[in-house]
Amino acid sequence: MPRTEVEEHYAELTREIDALEAELPNSQARSHIADVRRRIETLYEMLRENRQLLETILENSAANIYAKRRDGRYIYLNHEMEVTHNVTREQTLGRTDLELFPREMAEQNRTNDLAAMMTGKLTEVEERVMGPSGERLFLAKKVPLISSDGKVEGMCGISTDITDLRRTELALREAVITLKGERDNKLMNIEVVTASIAHEVRQPLAAIAINGSAALRFLERVPLDIDEVRAILNGMIGDCHRVSEVFDTIRALFRRVDQKREPTVVNEIVLDVLQSMREELTDHGVTTETELAPELQHVDGHRNQLRQVIFNLIHNAIESMDNTMDRSRVLRVITKSHGPDAIIVAVDDSGPGINPRRLSSIFDPFITTKPDGMGLGLAICRMIVERHGGQLSALSDGKNGARFQVVLPVRLTDGRRPEVTD
Repeated sequence: MPRTEVEEHYAELTREIDALEAELPNSQARSHIADVRRRIETLYEMLRENRQLLETILENSAANIYAKRRDGRYIYLNHEMEVTHNVTREQTLGRTDLELFPREMAEQNRTNDLAAMMTGKLTEVEERVMGPSGERLFLAKKVPLISSDGKVEGMCGISTDITDLRRTELALREAVITLKGERDNKLMNIEVVTASIAHEVRQPLAAIAINGSAALRFLERVPLDIDEVRAILNGMIGDCHRVSEVFDTIRALFRRVDQKREPTVVNEIVLDVLQSMREELTDHGVTTETELAPELQHVDGHRNQLRQVIFNLIHNAIESMDNTMDRSRVLRVITKSHGPDAIIVAVDDSGPGINPRRLSSIFDPFITTKPDGMGLGLAICRMIVERHGGQLSALSDGKNGARFQVVLPVRLTDGRRPEVTD
């Protein structure tokens, strides 16, 4: 192994001391020289041990450690840098980055080296290194090498691989974003449920209040019309049941388990809803027409949820005709078979219709054409219908009313639930 510069100097100094000692005339001078020799040997041994310790640390470091002259030529690199850059000391010492590495990487290193030498202080930069394992990202800390007279003679750098750290940070950021999104979605779900309850309960509560006021007025009449009061009170009881059904329906929508279904007669639901809304239809000047196919097959579903769908569609149809003055306000409800495995429930109105360009979005949550609407009714209706294996759609030319159509699979005799397609 070739000797280091320090070892060469020590060997030369030792030879000079030996020659000087041989020329000394007396033992006292030789004793003085021997003392100097021992001190030099002690100092050399300290330097050798310190150098060995430093080399051990540098060569076993997990970081890339290197030093360059002012012109960018390497004067040192450790073993880890040889491995990272797939080079050897023999290839690297005395050469520049531009002679060793791809141009983009070399120019990046030279720019950062010059910045460290110009500032005269420790600088930290991120550098991309292309090595045997592909491109890696390193955090480089660089300091200038300054001579005893204050001149910058080069720079020394320590670069640590932070590729995995950056990937972990990115994964953590993405996880935080995901968790935040999930939290926001949960908060949104809570808002949707709350708004849905308020939206769906408002109508029957208003009907209860109106009927209560009407009942009080009838109680003041002489003679008292008991039958009329009884009818009003029955209507209030029915509205109370509707409120209860709304809560049951919304609660069922957000349960994870599939609740038990039962054979349901859709025509009975339609007639029940129309009966419960007779006063609202009369107040809005709406004429009702029904075309209910006899002996429709039963639907396998939740009666209350399907009732909520039909109620919402009829209620929306009534409201859509409020501003219709140039034609009669007609509500038409149709039920019929749709092939052997499904039935159709259609609700037609004679209102102004819906802009065809908006038909694709009217079932989205919070999309509404009503100034005081929440845009949840149709979204909930579609959710209910789809959970029954059916489809809810809307048709309109934007001029002559609108049709909302529900297609529901029927209950087959063998208990299977058919899939419904367009």
